[in-house]
Amino acid sequence: MFALTIALALAAQAAPQPAGSDDIVVTGERLTREAARRYVNDISRPVNDQLPAFRNPVCPTVIGMPEENAAVIVERVKKVAKYVGVKVGKPGCATNFRIIVVEDAQAFVSELHRQKPVFFAGMEKSEIDRLMKDQRPALAWSAVQTQNEDGQVYADYSSGKGQFDRAHGNRVSASGVPTDSESEGAAADVGRATPGGKTQRNMSASIIKSSTQQAILDSYVVIDSAAANGKTLMQVADYAVMRALAAAQPPAEATGVDTILTLFNDGGETPPSLRAPDVAYLKAL
Repeated sequence: MFALTIALALAAQAAPQPAGSDDIVVTGERLTREAARRYVNDISRPVNDQLPAFRNPVCPTVIGMPEENAAVIVERVKKVAKYVGVKVGKPGCATNFRIIVVEDAQAFVSELHRQKPVFFAGMEKSEIDRLMKDQRPALAWSAVQTQNEDGQVYADYSSGKGQFDRAHGNRVSASGVPTDSESEGAAADVGRATPGGKTQRNMSASIIKSSTQQAILDSYVVIDSAAANGKTLMQVADYAVMRALAAAQPPAEATGVDTILTLFNDGGETPPSLRAPDVAYLKAL
């Protein structure tokens, strides 16, 4: 997280973009180190003291919006992903990033958890409890998996396996609804601590670079339709990018830093798109 703080502190002010442009907007003043530290601490949710990030190509889809609007959001997500260094899935890829617009986000997430708890695989119970109690109009969560530096995951030697399996990046079909077999496989493989009988091989002996990483396998962003009303497609896409690609959380209190994560906050000025600290944060991951 220290490296993230430095990256944000060094993010320079960029020239304003033309009104209506769909370019990646990085306007904003350079942050002081203290402001950068506060920003990172407020939005980050480390897993095992590491920040999760997408390691596999991202494959977004939008559910609950007109097809033409959904297509615009998907293209914006892909554009931002490429800009910050995240690979984008090829046409026909299996969805691993869902933006879902519904009448009642909290009710939808609660019912989804009741019927399909596997969608929440990889989360700690405390995280699920916090999500279920969250009354904000936009909710998000990610399935996070501990991998070694090569993207390999735990191997179960008790079952006779003699080598480590690579992480299955795109678990869910492009239809947006996982099959039972896909879901069960994802749930079984997603883990944050070494399960009994399983071992993880770390190839690196570096004392500088971590031998493990927290990889986001699937991300979900659920938004109240009433809250999305009046927001531009770019705003919705950019907000979802921060919630999904970085597993970032809206700041609980005013940070004094311009960020798209305040899009659905009550009162205050609505950010038109990703801000300079947001882009710097995504790039630093």
